[in-house]
Amino acid sequence: MCRETVLIIEDDNETRGFLHDTVLRPVGYRVLTSTDGEEGLKRALTDSPDLILLDLTLPRLPGLALLSQLRAQQCHIPAIVLATHSSDQAILEAFRLGAKDLLQKPFKVADVRSAVENALAEEHLRKDKESLTQALAQANQRLQQQVHNWMALNEIAQAITSTLDEPEVFRRVMENVNRILQVEAGSLLLIDQKTGELEFKVTLKGDIARYSSFRRELGEGITGWVAQHGEPILIPDVCQAHGLHSPGYLSILCVPLKIKHQVIGVIEVINKQTKPGGAPFTQQDLQLLTTLASWVAVAVENAELNRATQKTAATNALRQTVTTLAHHINNQLMAFSLDLDGLEDSMESGYAINREDVNAIVASAHRCIHEISAVVKALDRLVEIRTKPYVGTEEMIDIAEALEKQLRRHAQ
Repeated sequence: MCRETVLIIEDDNETRGFLHDTVLRPVGYRVLTSTDGEEGLKRALTDSPDLILLDLTLPRLPGLALLSQLRAQQCHIPAIVLATHSSDQAILEAFRLGAKDLLQKPFKVADVRSAVENALAEEHLRKDKESLTQALAQANQRLQQQVHNWMALNEIAQAITSTLDEPEVFRRVMENVNRILQVEAGSLLLIDQKTGELEFKVTLKGDIARYSSFRRELGEGITGWVAQHGEPILIPDVCQAHGLHSPGYLSILCVPLKIKHQVIGVIEVINKQTKPGGAPFTQQDLQLLTTLASWVAVAVENAELNRATQKTAATNALRQTVTTLAHHINNQLMAFSLDLDGLEDSMESGYAINREDVNAIVASAHRCIHEISAVVKALDRLVEIRTKPYVGTEEMIDIAEALEKQLRRHAQ
């Protein structure tokens, strides 16, 4: 059974009854009727029928004027014109205004049903095409957004790998976040593991980056709440939320940074700049920033690990350098000290100090000075740092080859 609704706008009782009782109702159409143009226009706008059967010569509002008003109000209900002796000009005008077909009175049942079926089938095809076009447009929009997200993630990844200097990493990731989301300003805050406070690492507005040590307690303000609860906050319009009046938007979006489900900080962005005067953040913006935050968290963790590694490496290098100097220089100083001790013992025992003993001490002092100088220069001129075991787990820098070269240069 058909369930489409057909509106008959016809002032002739006999014609209207024939269409209603003989043509349409027997095959299952839901039928509405009007006897004049004004009533027919109201029913068309309020009941939204699937099809209109429209007489051109109507009281109160002619058929052509009715079609014109429907079109002016963006109401695109298909219509079949019912005509007796209408002029060709009127029929052409009806088709220009959107009529789909023409039925000349008197009607045959088969002709009317065929015209109705064809008009409805054409309308179904039009709606299916519109639905398909809309679905394709939405799919294309989602695909474009996904490509945009991939590009954004790739740029964040490049920022991660291009440098491990913490302030530079912070600036670069926020630069990408601000550009991708098109915001007025963005801030990166990290939790100080010693104090448990949130510390502003960088605030980027345009090309200007500000670094500060300003701190905020967990639970304090929007950023503190997000850090404490590990949940994002989206405020499309702060002024509206507080009953204030403002010429533009004050929109805030804040998401947590997490590593292995543990919150390490937050990202906060303010005022979307996609339109003049700003625009509110959306759930799509929230989803994008949440995705970006996972990569920013990786960048932050890598920078912190690099800082810790550099600190450890610097400590180890200093220890190895001190061990190397102590080993080589102490040996020379010990030998020289023994020579001096021997000389002192001789003087205390009353033995006469001859010239040869003095010369031997002076020569030992010169050798000690040259050896120490050679050790320092060998360390300074090392191209490749290699280590070797010293005592226990301690290591020292292997300068044997470089030291030998330095001593040969001195001997020449």
